[in-house]
Amino acid sequence: MAIAEWSVRGGVVSNGNPYDMSYATFATFRDGLIVDYREYWNPQVFLNALAGANF
Repeated sequence: MAIAEWSVRGGVVSNGNPYDMSYATFATFRDGLIVDYREYWNPQVFLNALAGANF
């Protein structure tokens, strides 16, 4: 198993809102292949960053 904690900082181009997210990733390997992958993050941070964005 590999565990990684990482973060991303940036901004949403269309509305100028900041994007600052932390992630936790868990990957389980068997015979050199990924057999399970889980990633945790806060969807509210994502929604706040997109508030007012046009698609």
